Order: sequence, then structure tokens, then C-alpha cells
Amino acid sequence: NNVDMAFVDINMPEQNGLDFVKRVTKEKDDIAIFFLTAYKEYALEAYGMYAFDYLVKPITQERLENSIRKAREKLTFLQPGRKEKEETKLTVNCLGNLEVKGKNGETVQFTSSKSSELMAYLILHRGRFVSKWKIIEDIFPGMQPQNAETYLNTTIYKLRKALEPHGMKSIIISAEESYKIDLTEIYIDMFDFENRILKIKEFSESNQEEAMNIEKMYQGEVFGEKDYQWCLPEKERITEIYFSFSKRLVKYFIDSSQLTQALYITKKLINFNNIDEEINCLLMKIYALQKNRDLLTRQFNRYSSVLKKELGIEPDKSVIDLYKLLIKSIN
Repeated sequence: NNVDMAFVDINMPEQNGLDFVKRVTKEKDDIAIFFLTAYKEYALEAYGMYAFDYLVKPITQERLENSIRKAREKLTFLQPGRKEKEETKLTVNCLGNLEVKGKNGETVQFTSSKSSELMAYLILHRGRFVSKWKIIEDIFPGMQPQNAETYLNTTIYKLRKALEPHGMKSIIISAEESYKIDLTEIYIDMFDFENRILKIKEFSESNQEEAMNIEKMYQGEVFGEKDYQWCLPEKERITEIYFSFSKRLVKYFIDSSQLTQALYITKKLINFNNIDEEINCLLMKIYALQKNRDLLTRQFNRYSSVLKKELGIEPDKSVIDLYKLLIKSIN
């Protein structure tokens, strides 16, 4: 099995921990070794074998979690998504834009907008076959069937030509008048983003840094300003996942009095959606906790002005009551 971290004692059944580590590190370079033991006297030898940390029993949960967190920060092979990127030949960034790069960071040059759109389309179908008629309906709407079929064949050809210099021409697969893209050697930020979010059930000190790294991955809607009508449902779904995750993260930071992090995320959320009631309320709460009456008042007035201008309405009574309560809490 592919192991990232090994937690080893000195005195173990059948084999001494030091001997075990010597054998393991000969077979595998990218592994973090942690000694958890009651024997203080072997620390120097353990560090000489490039152990990441040497923890002497009794070991607290906090001490162990801090050690693991430091390893994830400092050791590149433990950083989420890093191994996937190193083992892939293409990197596709979908969040906030559409950007395709080769293994060495060079941009894939598409000779037509339709060829890059087709690649995005096949990626969103996650490696499943899509019939050519469905592709034509979504990407070449309103075009005469015969012309559209010719146009699709040309687009497939151009897409393969764009991928050819990167050794990826063969990832566009056709069978029985259908097409798919082989995702085996492609890193896609949107998929990584969603998978990493799903792994975090609750926020804690041990995973808050990972949560911040995930939040920073979101640079905007799927494919940015590309006006692809066929991706609207997925665009809305990913945006909703981001907003839900980030709001929960802001509340966690507020509850744990980490207002700088909470403010950073909330301002980013406001830039994406300045009429979201919950986000505006969270921002007002942060300013109140910072005892900043001026910014609190300015934020409430800004939100009221935006609602009036965009929707022709006043803030909900609950928002007004919250504002009054927060103002009173500062006095």
C-alpha cells in the first residue's frame, strides 16, 4: 500500500522500530516518519535517520495533531493535490477561468474557441461517453445537422492537434459515434476542490489550515466568464458548494475568535455576491467583534444601498434588528 506517514515505536513485536525505519526508507523516499515512544535515548539516532518528529510518551492529542500539521505544511509530498499534479501530464484550471497547461507549465494552445470549449464539455462529463448528436445540440445549437457534423469532426481534429505536443492526443476517444476524454493523466482543480471539501466534515484546529487552502482554490465560477450555456447547472452547483463551505468556515473562525481569517473570507464572498443577506450579517458581526463602529455602520448602509439599487427593497427586519443589537454591543 502507498503510505504517506508511519508512526513507529522503538520496542515493537518482531522488529525493532529503528530497523523497521531503515528498511522502509530504503524502499520509499517520500514518507514521513514519526517516532512515538517512551525511550528518550534514541532520539538522536532517529533524527539521524531523517525522522520528521520524535514524540516521547505520554503524548497528548494536541501534540500529535500539531506534529502532523507541521509535516503536511513542510513536506511537499504531503500537500493535498501535489502528488496528483506531479503524476499528471495536463493541468486544467476551471475555477474562475479555463486554462490548460502541460506537464512543465506551458499553456496548451487551442487554435479555435470551439476546440477548447469541447475539451471543457468532455471534462464536465467526467470521462463518460457523449453521443455526437448530444455534443452538436449543446455546442453547435441551431446549425444544420450536416454542417454541424462536419464542424464537430473539424473541432475534434483541432483539439487533438492542440494536445499532440503534450503527448495527450490519444485522450480524446471515439467509439460508436460518441466521444469521451480519458482523465487518467489530467489534474482538474474543480474535481480536487470538491473532493477535498467532502473530506472535511467539521472544522477544527487540526484541519483549519487545509480548509483555508481549499477556500483559496476558488477563484470564481466554473470557466469564469465563458458563456457556455450547457455548463450552467454545474456552475451553479459548484458555486453553491463553495458558498456553503465558506460560510461554515467563517462561522468557525468567528466562534474561535480568529477574526482576521473570518474577515478575509467574508470580504471575498461579498465580492462574489454583495446582496447575500447571511454574508452581510456575518461581516457586520465581525466588525462588531472588532469594536469597529464606523465599519459596521458603513457595511449596513452599503448593504441597504445595494438592495435599494438592485432590488428596490429595504433590508429585512431581522437584519435591521441585528444591526441595532451590534451597535449597542459596541457602546
